[in-house]
Amino acid sequence: MFIVLAGALAVITAFALVVPFLRAGAASESRAAYDAQAYRAQLREVDQDVSRGVLTETEAEAARIEISRRLLTATDAIEAEGGAPAAPDDLRTRLGIGAAISIPLVAVALYLGIGGAGRPDMLLDTRTDFAEQMAQRPSQKRAEAIMERSGFTPPPPPLDTPELQRAAEMVEQVEAVLEQRPNDATGRLLLARTQMRLGRHSEAWRNYELLLTKAPKPDMNLLGETIESMVAATNGYVSPEAETIATRGAEFAPDDARFRHYKALALSQRNKTEEALGLWTEMLKDSEPSDTWGPMVYGYASEAAENLGVPAPPRPVWMSGPTQEDMAAADAMSEEDRDAMIDVMVTSLAERLAKQPDNLTGWLRLIHSYTILGDTEKRDKAIETARSTFADDAKALEQIEAVIQ
Repeated sequence: MFIVLAGALAVITAFALVVPFLRAGAASESRAAYDAQAYRAQLREVDQDVSRGVLTETEAEAARIEISRRLLTATDAIEAEGGAPAAPDDLRTRLGIGAAISIPLVAVALYLGIGGAGRPDMLLDTRTDFAEQMAQRPSQKRAEAIMERSGFTPPPPPLDTPELQRAAEMVEQVEAVLEQRPNDATGRLLLARTQMRLGRHSEAWRNYELLLTKAPKPDMNLLGETIESMVAATNGYVSPEAETIATRGAEFAPDDARFRHYKALALSQRNKTEEALGLWTEMLKDSEPSDTWGPMVYGYASEAAENLGVPAPPRPVWMSGPTQEDMAAADAMSEEDRDAMIDVMVTSLAERLAKQPDNLTGWLRLIHSYTILGDTEKRDKAIETARSTFADDAKALEQIEAVIQ
């Protein structure tokens, strides 16, 4: 309906633009010419008033002098206007038709670039600035609704592999079983995890929530998977409900990186950047080479430090790449030699990943390196390979997306 209305409006606008140009071809009187005709008519009326005895000859003569003066002024204006050449009729016609065609085309091009014809209609209470709405710290369900209506809901991955197609079929089967046995915790857990794998995060966290309400005691794995699905459903936004889970999880499992990170992220989104930076810095201090989340957390910490105008936290030694000796040697090199050394290091990392593709930390470092070097082609290829390698690992995919951003 919108496209039809917009097309009709474009046609009307084009018609309104071209008609004045086409009419301009007809002869038209200027204001001065109109005035001259009026003054001549007034001179004739003076003569008539004299013949009727309305004016004396003396009054008539005074009126003729004034009207004649105005007539001369109008005549001079007509002569001055005659010195400016008028645009040819065919030029006016071409300008009108050109404007009628080009303006709608430009409007269509702009709409295709920034518009969203496929987006659903937005309710009246959501037609405000997206950032302003999210700054009000909406609830989990409200945030998902805002995301969906604003077109920011992360789309689920396509079912383009046999494994994903079988997973989708499994979801339907498990849902059918749960309709008959709604208290089947094992089945519901399988359903939630499969939904996460398929990118159906909003459905997943609701099933996790049901499991949490019926769990006899706090289950850290359930809490961790629940908050991961909630944050994924809102495209990285940590809702008040998700932050509550992060706080609760950190009380029972203070070393669990999931709860620490999402708590820091929630603080950052609430403009408590300094507290968030402190949590991320502590995570980096406690990190080990086996912690695949290290580069992601370091990225968040560096961004927070930049926003605060303070130095970034030290990068963990296992994540640092070149040693201090390497850096000192690089400082002594020429720019060409330094670039060559960096290229060798990045190429070496890419070759190692080709032999050991299951090294998530390596992929995160490689993507980051290509980003710094500005090598978009290799960066995009590394991102594609990393996504394909860890297609079945929701946590790994989340870290990959974080590095990309």
